[in-house]
Amino acid sequence: MRKSILHIVLVCLAAVLLSSCTTIRRFVPEGSYLLNKNKVVIKNGPVDFKKSDVSGYIQQKPVRTQFPFRVPLWFYYITEHKQSGFAKWINHHLGKQPEYYDPNATANSARQIEQYLNNRGYFHSKVTTQAKRVSRMRRHLIRATYTIQATEPYRIRKINYDIEDTVLAPHLMRLEPRFPAQVGQIYNSYTLDEQRTFITEYMRNAGYYFFTKESITYEVDSSFNDHTLEITMKVADAVDRESGKTHPHRRYTINRINIYPNHSPILGSLPPIDSTSLSLTTGYRDIPNTLHFYYHEKPRIRPSTFSQMIQVIEGQPYRLRQVSQTYSALSNLRIIGNTSIEFDTVPSHDSLYLLNCNIYMRQAEQRAFKVQTEGTNTGGDLGISGSVTYTNKNIFHGAEVLQVSVKGGLESQNIAELDDLDEGRHLFNTGELIFNSSLFIPKFLSPIPLKTFAWDYQPRTTFSLGSSMQVRYAYSRYITMGSFGYDWKANPRLQFILTPIYLNSVKVNPSPEFQALLDQESNQRLKDQYTNHLILGGKYTFIYNTQNSFTKPRHYVYLRGSIESSGGLLSLFNNTKLVSQNDDHHELLGIRYAQFLRADIDFRQYWRMGESSLLVFRQFVGVGVPYGNSYDMPFERSFYAGGSTGMRGWTYRRLGPGAYVPSQNTPNIERIGDIQLECNAEFRFPIYGSVNGAVFADLGNIWNYHDNDLLPGGAFHFNTFYQQLALDAGIGARFDFKVAIIRLDLAMPLRYPYPDSQGNHWNLKSMGILDLHPVLNIGYPF
Repeated sequence: MRKSILHIVLVCLAAVLLSSCTTIRRFVPEGSYLLNKNKVVIKNGPVDFKKSDVSGYIQQKPVRTQFPFRVPLWFYYITEHKQSGFAKWINHHLGKQPEYYDPNATANSARQIEQYLNNRGYFHSKVTTQAKRVSRMRRHLIRATYTIQATEPYRIRKINYDIEDTVLAPHLMRLEPRFPAQVGQIYNSYTLDEQRTFITEYMRNAGYYFFTKESITYEVDSSFNDHTLEITMKVADAVDRESGKTHPHRRYTINRINIYPNHSPILGSLPPIDSTSLSLTTGYRDIPNTLHFYYHEKPRIRPSTFSQMIQVIEGQPYRLRQVSQTYSALSNLRIIGNTSIEFDTVPSHDSLYLLNCNIYMRQAEQRAFKVQTEGTNTGGDLGISGSVTYTNKNIFHGAEVLQVSVKGGLESQNIAELDDLDEGRHLFNTGELIFNSSLFIPKFLSPIPLKTFAWDYQPRTTFSLGSSMQVRYAYSRYITMGSFGYDWKANPRLQFILTPIYLNSVKVNPSPEFQALLDQESNQRLKDQYTNHLILGGKYTFIYNTQNSFTKPRHYVYLRGSIESSGGLLSLFNNTKLVSQNDDHHELLGIRYAQFLRADIDFRQYWRMGESSLLVFRQFVGVGVPYGNSYDMPFERSFYAGGSTGMRGWTYRRLGPGAYVPSQNTPNIERIGDIQLECNAEFRFPIYGSVNGAVFADLGNIWNYHDNDLLPGGAFHFNTFYQQLALDAGIGARFDFKVAIIRLDLAMPLRYPYPDSQGNHWNLKSMGILDLHPVLNIGYPF
């Protein structure tokens, strides 16, 4: 029955797609065509530019939609002349108005490409175009071909420099080896413009506050008839803004630094009610500096808080880099709403030119309460929860952020090995109370000063402490967590997180009935989930992210890598008063500690397809190696597959390890492993308004590091692991409510990691609509 339903759905979907493909040409007016493809052909190569570089100058793009076979165009055509409410709604919201091929746009694109080639040194290159029907059956579609007849490029034979300012000339000439444009290169006007930017940034970092790109111009002489040219770079003197007269470029020094920590537009015109000065040594060279603070209200932040953040230094030349670093450091303060840094010239009667630096900060609300209630779905286990969070963004008057939260919840958990003990219980059989606290300090707290590191990267220090209590009819579990660490950014794309110390202590109190079951259990990995253990170690993480919300690049990547260790340092104290031995393992304060190494890499690639669609690929590799005091990885630090963020065709922690197949008498335990490999692909596209769709596939599994007789086929081996990869695919919908994205995915297993009775891994013949696994969650999976 279920196979018949699936077949009917597939036939109906195929009928709609086929109908849109075969009938859309009937709606295209005579003499009009839809642009199917733009093709770029480069002759007379090789060349130093790519076809993709040229494609950006083609004005008219092919008719692309978010669905195959141009279904939105079909929707538009069949409802174009209908005025009924539903047809009109389809036309406006599901349809896509066609844009017909325009020969004028093609001609303009050819001229734009020729101009681009001139700018790249391929002077007098020609671009010819041809528009041709795709085929007789698809005569309503046009393919536009741009053929580039590239000429021999012009190379730079010599670069001359004409710098009017004789004082400035020696400084710039020392930079010549670092200039982007060099002798022997193919002429490129974009490289010359890059050189203007490079010189301008250098000058503004050397004190020349008013230096601009407009001071730099180029003259090009290509009259040598040998495909070479000479470039003369001219640097003109500065122009006085008032008199219009020219004068040598002036180097400015910081005169005074005025800071307004609680500035507001309303009070800005009034005289400050209080002021103070802070004299200190700043930077890794301990340069004397003085900061002058002015208050329009009662001071809330200690002046010393800004000692490392204000990197503009009195008596030193103006440097654009220091201004940018000051902006970046102040933006990390959550008590500061926004910051503005302005400079004013100071009248001078000698050759010293001065600037006053004025820093204006608007403060945000210091305290906030947040109350939240929600329904939860953890791998199919439903529940309700509520939380209260208190945030203080200036708890000790140094812009420290204290956050305290208390969360309680009830959940209906389904754990097969406990079902026999659950007779007559209530719907919500698990209660949990969680307390979390964190203290963020915008300074580098360390017994080793590391002044250069603290000055350049502005690291932040974080303390966290938490505990949770989980009460179930068969046992109660108490977890204590604590950590201390730092995080900093090397640049806007690269972030580091170092946690030298973190603690996770788990204490379990089983009921007598449940303890009897554990005593009978031979699977040590299952028993470890309900026994006391302690994790004491450190962790290092780096994050590389090229996404930029302002420029919205067409392609960006996200890379997160982590490595952590537990128990290594603690093992040095084995058989001492601090660490005791109990049978075959060691314990700290009566609790067995875990000893392992763990590393993982999460790599994601994002490609924009058109304006609103996104193609995403993700690869994840994780390896955990237990040793010494541990035979298996602890439950919390193990890997798992299935659920809402990966391998969506399987329930949360119900896949693997390896080719392991539980028997009918085996409890359906939560599957965890020491190794994980996973690849995901997802195409995201808009449907209507705030509703987006997705098509995805997941490939992966988990494995154990050691062979285990109770989990046959669960260990990782290089000669068999690829045979144990599971595969699923599905569709999904995302409902974007701005504050949150609700995600509904329907996934179906296509390949199992173990063979069936006939030796077949694939599920293609037997799959039905009831095999679809629904996943409801918040946010994107990756």
